[in-house]
Parts: sequence; structure tokens; C-alpha cells
Amino acid sequence: MTTVHTPAARPPGPRGHRLLGNVVDYDKDRVAFLERCRREYGDVFSFDPRTVVIADPALIHDILSRTNDDFLAETVPLAVRTDEEETAAGAQLWMTARRRGWRGLNRSVAEAHALRLRAIFERTLRQAGPGEVDVLAVMKDYVGRAIADFCVSRDAEGLPAVIAENTEALDPLSRSSYMVPPWWPSRRVRRFIRAREATVEAIAAVVRRRRAAGPPRPGVAEDLLDVLLAADSPALSDVQIERLIRGIMLAAYGVPAAALTWIVHDLAAHPQVRRAVEREATAHDAEVAPSTTALPYTEAFVKEVLRLRPPTWLIGRTARRATTLGEWQLNPGDQILFSLYALHRDERWWRDPEALDPQRWLEPHGQQQRHTYLPFGAGPRVCVGTQLGMIQLVLSTFWLAREYDVTITPGRGGTPDFGGLLIPQGLTATFRPRAQ
Repeated sequence: MTTVHTPAARPPGPRGHRLLGNVVDYDKDRVAFLERCRREYGDVFSFDPRTVVIADPALIHDILSRTNDDFLAETVPLAVRTDEEETAAGAQLWMTARRRGWRGLNRSVAEAHALRLRAIFERTLRQAGPGEVDVLAVMKDYVGRAIADFCVSRDAEGLPAVIAENTEALDPLSRSSYMVPPWWPSRRVRRFIRAREATVEAIAAVVRRRRAAGPPRPGVAEDLLDVLLAADSPALSDVQIERLIRGIMLAAYGVPAAALTWIVHDLAAHPQVRRAVEREATAHDAEVAPSTTALPYTEAFVKEVLRLRPPTWLIGRTARRATTLGEWQLNPGDQILFSLYALHRDERWWRDPEALDPQRWLEPHGQQQRHTYLPFGAGPRVCVGTQLGMIQLVLSTFWLAREYDVTITPGRGGTPDFGGLLIPQGLTATFRPRAQ
């Protein structure tokens, strides 16, 4: 006799308040709430009637690999009704541009950006001043300039400020567990809509100007926009190019800045690790940007910071159609959440998970379980520019350790804030250039 397995309708979960559900308890301590539910209900539990939380590495990998097919990555900060098929079509447009752009990037483009990156890093810290500064604000300024340089280089003027305003306007909406409609008479909503429209127009204007100037000569692409405009068979449309560049610039503004802020925090908090990074850094010429393979300990340290403190600590997907995930049935529009913070600290997968230990990445079997380290995601929607992001983080750590004495302000910052991106709340420091 053959047994037919029928997916269960809904995983168990906390009942919550009759009107407010579990939002109030969740907002009191988001990480503790999710961990408490996982221990009580297992690796799959219901947060509310339309939201499921998963903690199983195999299921997380499954949902990431099925993104753009059964699941969609797009989310909106406002409570607007979305058409799943229209969203899927937009995602496909974006993915086509992304594949074509990344395939066209060559070593010369990356190397040219790496050389300009050091000047951007030094200029940002110099302009921050010699006194005590807000570390996250400085790193946002630096990363905004860096990603604008990588995407549009010579046309970058003004774009970092536009991207910063878009991101800052989005932050209070994305931090909230409640969604508001776009017609809600709120200054926050109006500010976000204005900022989003300004971003679209600013990037579209750059694309139009560069398109009108004609394609770059073969082999002399200076930035991502040059590569995208030179693509052929068939050529990419302005809409595809605009959407890709906008997505990259918005995604690359907050996440690397948060990661660099944690890097500053952890270099100060772990003197032994800092000395090891400094020893490796001083063995190289500061005038030449080394490859990440030439900085194995620094790269291991960056990986470990991203394990312990993944900026995008909570990721979501939306079911595009009726489907299953493991033994559970999902309906169109259902939300699926998973915490990379919890995954990266799960004692089932990691030895001494709470310790900052770069050495684990230098050992042959430092990671014991597949699909348990995902700081940049996985599957078709893996974070755009994962390789670029690591290059920027490793080189920035290299320059920081080699050329600056960093002093963290005692008692100011370091408390994790899970409201949006995972950041050390209120971290301040001084950056003093060393005499060369």
C-alpha cells in the first residue's frame, strides 16, 4: 500500500492578542521572541494567519532557491495591494539586467574601482573631522560615495545624497511592524514617496545623459553603467538599467555601512583580533590595493563579523502561488520570514556560536553544516555584488587597521538595535591617522 502525504494546512504558533496578534510581544524583544517560539514550536511556526517563520537550514535554502518562481523577494513598506504576476514580471526584468551586467564586468572595472575606493575612504574620514563622530553616519557617507562611484563613477555627483534621503525616509516605515496605506496623512509616508520619486528621476537622468553620449569604446568600461550600456544581443532598455542601478545603490547603502560599523566596534572590543589584522595589514603596501586572497585573516575576520552580526538579520519572501514548503501548505500572498541572526548563532550548527573567532574560517572544516551561513542570501536573488561587497569590506578593514588609530567612546554604543538593519546603536569614535 502506498502512503500519500498531504501537506498540513498550518504550522503551530503562539495565539497572541485577539486584535493585535503577536506584534506587541515581538516588538518588546524581536530576537528573544523568535527564539522562544522556535524552542516551543519547532523550526517552522506561524507568526499570524498569513505569516510563517522558518529556522531549518534546508527549508531556508529551498525557499531561496525557489525565489522568482514560487516565491517573490519584493516587499513594499506601505500596505498596498500587489499583483503577484506583475511583481514577478518586474523581478524577471530586474534579473535579466542583473545577469547581463554582472556577466559583462571585467577585472579592469573592479580594479579601477578599488583604486578609487582608497581615495574615497581617506576623503570621507578626513572630512568627518578629528573629533568624536557617529560611526554609522560616517560609514553611510563612505559607502554611499563608494557605490555611486562603482555604478556611475564620473556621473556620481549628487547621487549619494539622493540615495541617502531615500534610505533615511524608508527607515521609519521599514522598522515598524505595522504597515500603513500610501494615502495615510503622515509626514513619513509623504517624505518616502517624494524621496522614491526623486531617486527614480535622478538615476533615469544619468542613464539618459550617458546613453546620449554614446557607448564607451570596447574594453574601456569605467563603471557598471558603461557595462550595461554596452550590452548587446539584445541591448538592455533604459528601464532595465535604471531599475538595476537603483536596486544596487539602495541595497548597497545601508548594509555595508552597518557591517563596517560593527567592524569598527569589534576591532576595538577584541584587541587580540585587532593586532592580528594590523600585522597582516602592515605587511602590504598601502598604495596598492591587495586582493582579498592576500589578506586571509582580514577576510576571515570580516566573515566572522557578518556571521555574528548580519546587517540584514531578518529576511522575507512572499508566496507567489499556492505551494508547499516542507510539510506545510502555503497560499498566495503568505509571508515567510527567517532570521539569519538566529541561523548564524544556532548551537546545532556552530561550535561556540557566540564567540568572535576568525580562526574558524581558516580551518578546513570551520563550517559544519551546509546552508547555515548566508550573510548575502542565496539562490537567484543572492545579494547583488556579493563579491564586490566583500572586496569593499576587506579593503576598508585593511586601510582602517593599517592607517588609523580608532578609539571607541566609552559607554557610547555597541547595543544591538534590531529595529531595521542590525546596527550598534549610538556608536561613536575618533579616527586618528597614523604618521606614515
